[in-house]
Amino acid sequence: MNVASINYYFGDKQNLYTELVRHAQQKCEAQHPLPTWSSETTPEQRLFELVRTLLLQLSVADTAPWEVQLLMREVLYPTPGGSQVADEYFSSFFKILLESIEALSPAPLVYEQLAGYGISVLSQCLIYRYGYQTLLQIAPSSLGENGKPDVERLAKQIAEFSLAAIGGVRAKVNSNHSNNGQKTVKSLQLSAK
Repeated sequence: MNVASINYYFGDKQNLYTELVRHAQQKCEAQHPLPTWSSETTPEQRLFELVRTLLLQLSVADTAPWEVQLLMREVLYPTPGGSQVADEYFSSFFKILLESIEALSPAPLVYEQLAGYGISVLSQCLIYRYGYQTLLQIAPSSLGENGKPDVERLAKQIAEFSLAAIGGVRAKVNSNHSNNGQKTVKSLQLSAK
């Protein structure tokens, strides 16, 4: 394609690249769309399904197609235009993830806490895309059988780990309420950790 055609259809090469990243985003989302739920779906089930969807979108079970590679490149090495699309790609997932975590929390969370928990869940998913070969060397049996990742198992593992952490917060809140606001040595030790 000559430069004149690029300029005619896209304005410049940067806009062409941005549209390519957008196409990659749309293709990944179309293959594995974000889940939809009924009012009966528990927050725990929502967390599991969100994690599983992201693992599938990141193609942890396969050699990543060019679309995933391009989006992940924008995560690691942002470019003008392309990084905006990558941000959009993760922002819808992140918003729903935070809503699910908030529903699981035993006490109101300020945004910084909620976002921190969300980033923890997100980072657990991303390690399987970026560090899979290393994980395969140090703990192959935890990933699946014959070196192939088991997305269901990994999603369950991430969800259970995250729920345990939220459960720890729940236990801490319950402990604080049971003491009627009185600080004990044990509660002080927990809050210091």
